Amino acid sequence: MNRLTLIGMPGSGKSAIGRVIATRLGWRFIDTDHYIEKRFGKKLQAVVDQVGVEEFARIEEETVLALPAEGSLVISTGGSVVYSDTAMRRLAAISTVVFLDVPIQRLHGRIARAAPRGIVGMGEGGLEELYQRRFELYHKYAHSIVLLHGENLQEAATRVMFQCGVS
Repeated sequence: MNRLTLIGMPGSGKSAIGRVIATRLGWRFIDTDHYIEKRFGKKLQAVVDQVGVEEFARIEEETVLALPAEGSLVISTGGSVVYSDTAMRRLAAISTVVFLDVPIQRLHGRIARAAPRGIVGMGEGGLEELYQRRFELYHKYAHSIVLLHGENLQEAATRVMFQCGVS
């Protein structure tokens, strides 16, 4: 199948690694978070603040269900997409779903360095609690799990491509 969907926590590198893979393979790249931002004309956190977490989940699911079923494609999803069984079944039907598994300590560093982005479902327990809630879901839906421990973007993209058998 000439399609990969990258899932994982915020800061795991889904968008950056996805772009590298798409460029190398000459495939189209779609970032579902950017689709949502474009549709609403504002940053993701502003969308979540405006519509609320439940409505955002519906919008995210709707965005996934509207993805094209044809063509070579790398899809980067929002970290919360795994809360929708419907969206995940669709992604599994049209692509190979890859969980980018990054240790929580690395995620802390990456999120702290990044510009503020909306993290859906982040509660009082912070990143650790969110990681615990989502980890099982990422494993449940992934066709492939790629452990990343500090590789640069190019190395990470190579590892994902090798493990998924695309080149």
